Amino acid sequence: MSRSLEQVDLIIVGGGMVGMAAACALKDSGLHVVVVERSEPVVRKSLGRDCRVSAIVMGNVQILQGMGVWEYIKDVGPMHAMRIWDDQRPGGIRFDAGEIGENALGYLVENSKLQAAMIKVAHLSDSINICCPAVIDSVQWHSDCVEVHLDDGRGFRTPLIVGADGAHSWLRQQADVGIYSHDYGQKGIVATVRPQMPHHGVAFQRFLATGPLAMLPMSDGLCSIVWSAADEEADRLMKLDDLAFLEYLNLTFGPVLGRIEEVGKRAAFPLVARLARHLVRHRLALIGDAAHTIHPLAGLGVNLGLRDAMVLAQEIVDAKRFKEDWGELDVLNRYMQQRLPDILTLLASMEGFHQLFTHNWPGLPELRGLGMRVIGNSGPIKQILMRNTAGLNLPVPKKIS
Repeated sequence: MSRSLEQVDLIIVGGGMVGMAAACALKDSGLHVVVVERSEPVVRKSLGRDCRVSAIVMGNVQILQGMGVWEYIKDVGPMHAMRIWDDQRPGGIRFDAGEIGENALGYLVENSKLQAAMIKVAHLSDSINICCPAVIDSVQWHSDCVEVHLDDGRGFRTPLIVGADGAHSWLRQQADVGIYSHDYGQKGIVATVRPQMPHHGVAFQRFLATGPLAMLPMSDGLCSIVWSAADEEADRLMKLDDLAFLEYLNLTFGPVLGRIEEVGKRAAFPLVARLARHLVRHRLALIGDAAHTIHPLAGLGVNLGLRDAMVLAQEIVDAKRFKEDWGELDVLNRYMQQRLPDILTLLASMEGFHQLFTHNWPGLPELRGLGMRVIGNSGPIKQILMRNTAGLNLPVPKKIS
């Protein structure tokens, strides 16, 4: 082996929110962590805000607090409640944070602000080295280590490499890990809008025959929309000018917040559910979108990834404490076994919701309405559902110990 390789304890490929979360979780562990990111993040603005946002549930807010990240995130929109309707039908269901003894179900955070806060925390740590921009020339797995060579001549040797490089993960492909995938034939349209009336921290979601339309509360009275529609319809909506788009948005969403008066620049991305055939291999672990992607109708994709990062970090620290090799499958399988139930449950739930709300078979709309009324009046069952969705009951550490 080349003597020019620097020995490090962990390499994370991908410096997005999930990769940086894993690094920040390990900042006080005494481990030397290297994050390799291809390029600086590109921020697409919409009414002066990042058009890509994440609804961070309360359980994950606690995780970010434990990492020391949350204190650097400013100008977030609390979600005190959520209201859900089935198309234009009356009724619906409301989830209120007070029902589970919380002030908020979560917070809407611009992705770029969350990532910037993580990078700040990482830079404050002497044990985290961020290589950006940097491209990996080659990665080679050996029985006792992984060798990584960058295009600038730097090289590293590590017991474990972590793939956090997104849905089209280069590292996952290099490891010859396949994926299960389901293309919904839809795109998600995102943009920042300004409604006429205050949203009071309430998130709204209307299920349409073509997919859900969410209106999520931001600060300063703004909202972020996530509008899922079939590819052809999404392409049509993206081609409309702002005035025509606003007219159609108002017609579709309704007058709940008065008139939607302004819309910023729009972006659209394809909706595909994915699951890696292996979350772990010898000296490899996948987290975040490299491991799984889900339909955005519940806004939980990033939350899954943050929980991946936290559980993996805890397993690595535990292995260090007991002098285990954290690149061995015995350790990595513990991470996989903890994460699979959460991942599979959400994948199945999102698929079930998608099928349930995008079909109008005879009697199905009435059944959906009955189901929402039952859940809305179920008391303790509703509270358990809310706490699980908010990540408060899940066996995920809130701080690395």
